[in-house]
Amino acid sequence: MLAKSAIELVNRCYEQTSRLISVLELKETFIAYVFGPYQDEVVSAYGLDYFYKHLDEIQLANCRSDFDRAVENWYRQANGGGEGQAGYHDVLFALVKDTVGRYQSGSRDQLVRDVTKMLTAPAGFFRRWQRGQTGEQNFPAYYKYLMKLGIRSVADIGTLVDMWLLEEPHAFCKQQQQLFARPPRRGRPNNAELAQLQEMVRQVKPHLTHQERERLRKIYYYHRKTLTIAEMLEKFKKYLWAKQNEKDSQAG
Repeated sequence: MLAKSAIELVNRCYEQTSRLISVLELKETFIAYVFGPYQDEVVSAYGLDYFYKHLDEIQLANCRSDFDRAVENWYRQANGGGEGQAGYHDVLFALVKDTVGRYQSGSRDQLVRDVTKMLTAPAGFFRRWQRGQTGEQNFPAYYKYLMKLGIRSVADIGTLVDMWLLEEPHAFCKQQQQLFARPPRRGRPNNAELAQLQEMVRQVKPHLTHQERERLRKIYYYHRKTLTIAEMLEKFKKYLWAKQNEKDSQAG
């Protein structure tokens, strides 16, 4: 069947790739598709002259800029009319966290590979996405969904991981990964997380008074949803420092 527009033709090409693909890659793939399978299909039914006439009608003259523009317009339409996300969707950050807990990734490169596996394997994030769909549930529709979340190519996965690691610098610590693997139940703090904070405090001050232990617990319960373990430790160290300064001033 003849495509009614250049964008429709790009979409046909994209659906045949069924994978993560960058704009530059799709531009090359689109040219190969038009002058490969699509040309064969049209020429066999209408002849070569009609094929070139057809390209003119859908504004795809034998010119590279026309093909590139068609791909760019398709990407813009697939992203809902915008130029792309300013950042990544929260669901992707949650996926990275789940991946670290599941695979116990030991480095940035390994984490990129593990997240890629989760995003592209049929039994990974794709299956979770399918359960929430009422319409198309195939891979082309899934990759369009990832595109709207901010993932268009494998390179985007690396950027996603880098951004997540800025917020989770201790992600490759085995104890931290155990916490990722066992998220706290709703409304309840993770006791292992509190134990980790207490252990880090013991490196600063081995023996705490009752008042100091209570202060540490308050810091944890009040700030566990907004601060990292390292940030809560810094907050407690400032408390100890202020307490010592007060004691010194009274002694003076």
